[in-house]
Amino acid sequence: MAQIYIDAAARQNPVHAAGAAVIKDENGRLEFTFDLGAMDNHEAEWATLDHALDKAVEHGIRSAIIHTDSKIIADSFDKQFVKNKKYQIHYNNIQSKLGNFDLFLVSHTPRGRNKSADHLAKEALYKYTKG
Repeated sequence: MAQIYIDAAARQNPVHAAGAAVIKDENGRLEFTFDLGAMDNHEAEWATLDHALDKAVEHGIRSAIIHTDSKIIADSFDKQFVKNKKYQIHYNNIQSKLGNFDLFLVSHTPRGRNKSADHLAKEALYKYTKG
């Protein structure tokens, strides 16, 4: 079963966000970054999960535990409900991809145990916004 660690980073001036996913399974480790454009950090977390699932499907992953430090995402999947309508499109996109998985779980993971994705997201934000 794959362990997928996700995180996002955003800045406010100018508004820009980036995300990262680290996928670990029996075949090794894959790292991806995503230039997410203008969005806040919460929306960037949702967009990162959406992109991470695309990468998982591309690599034939059928069972995954998503590790995120976003309590909003973890709670939304626990309750099967998104409170903020701004994130509904991302939730719906993600739900439409779950048929590609035999097992899909979301775990709220403290930031300290999600350091790889956190570091990659911050590096990506710098890379995508510099000069």
